Amino acid sequence: MSATALDITDDSNVQAPKRSRRTRVLVVSDHPVQSRDVAKTLRTLELDVQLCLFDGNKLSSIPKRAPDAVLCHLVDYAEQGPKLAKVIRSHYGTSQVPIIGAMSRPSPDASVGFDSTLFAPMHASQIANRVNAMIRLGVMDGEITRRLQTLREDFGQSPQIGDLSPNRKFRVLFIGKASPSFMVIINALQDKGVEVTAAFTSFSAFDYLHGEPFDAVVMNALEHSEPAFSISETMRRNSKLFHTPTLFLVNGHTFKDYDGAYKRGARDVIDCDADSDEISGRILELANYHRIHEQMKADFLSLAVDTAVDESGTAYSQGFLRVHLPRITRDAAKSDLPVTLIGLKLTSECVEDVTKEAIETAYGKTAELLNNLVRMQDVVCRWDKDKFVLAFYDTNETEAGIILSRIQALLDCTVYQSGKSDGGALSVSAQSTIMELRPSASAGKHQLETLVATVVNDPDEV
Repeated sequence: MSATALDITDDSNVQAPKRSRRTRVLVVSDHPVQSRDVAKTLRTLELDVQLCLFDGNKLSSIPKRAPDAVLCHLVDYAEQGPKLAKVIRSHYGTSQVPIIGAMSRPSPDASVGFDSTLFAPMHASQIANRVNAMIRLGVMDGEITRRLQTLREDFGQSPQIGDLSPNRKFRVLFIGKASPSFMVIINALQDKGVEVTAAFTSFSAFDYLHGEPFDAVVMNALEHSEPAFSISETMRRNSKLFHTPTLFLVNGHTFKDYDGAYKRGARDVIDCDADSDEISGRILELANYHRIHEQMKADFLSLAVDTAVDESGTAYSQGFLRVHLPRITRDAAKSDLPVTLIGLKLTSECVEDVTKEAIETAYGKTAELLNNLVRMQDVVCRWDKDKFVLAFYDTNETEAGIILSRIQALLDCTVYQSGKSDGGALSVSAQSTIMELRPSASAGKHQLETLVATVVNDPDEV
């Protein structure tokens, strides 16, 4: 489907077109019946699923256009995984498509060629979450690449990013009773140079978790689901611990509540009877993913160089968005994806007198709130002292509306000091507008600047 044209010279008729496609996952399967649950779970994540069959020798109906991710779900021909990954990568050429392997059994060099691998036993939710996570990493990496290009070409800046301490040991926290099976895994990880910490109670576990960060958390659920379920659920409700992967070690003969484990945030459920090398490999796979995700977050912070941010240092500058937005829309047009802008015009409210400095402080803190509320790959621009533009890649108007509702709700419950000793509380509200773009790759810089200016000039009239 071709991109919908948007006439920006006449905003009286601007209508956000519907999303032409959802994020697409190609499932390469040698056993369609076994892959059915995985495909169903992927669709619950609002992913568009295409199926390609593999009979051990050849692929049938592999699409020419690169999907957003490829999942090789292999039951009968697991040993063919590396060869299959190589063929798929060659087929899609320069497209940076993440390829995930989900195989019924491990084999020598089974992970070669894949960006991420899973091995049985594995739950459909586990596979779908891994695919979705790899797609998110790809989106983050794409935005990092765009920002680097903008900084180099338009600001003459080349900030250093990437892991500056590549030899850091992985840190894994074990929680629960020191049973023999638990100790075997701990020893296996220590033999691989992993820094292991053991917490035998929930209280000591959270003391550790709120201290130095861990790359993964393994919980003993061999005899009982609790407190592993409760700890994992609590971690998911904590913004600092949300992304830290949790794994449950279980007795495969007696444990049945796999659905409950994944609903409570488990990233993997491991049978204690599996080979210790396989178990440690599964733990390190998730630990490595977490390390990459955390490194990307650090990279985004490194890209916010002084010359590209506003005077307060809380958001990107108007000048940055002017030259960066064309790159966002260019890449979106190539993949037929929407880009949506949210324009915010702040106003302060206080029943008593308020100082100018207090208003400026409140607006600066609002910028911090906005940055904390959106994803790392979204662009928060402070267009003026009281105006902001937020740019969202691969986000349509409906999805942006949900984000805007969260922003408005947060503003409604946030108050600041008025700056006067006897003054009341100062609150900030925002007039807003949403505009979904689907410009062509050749859209001119002047047109995009005009569009951005329209969004922030007078939100009520857009």
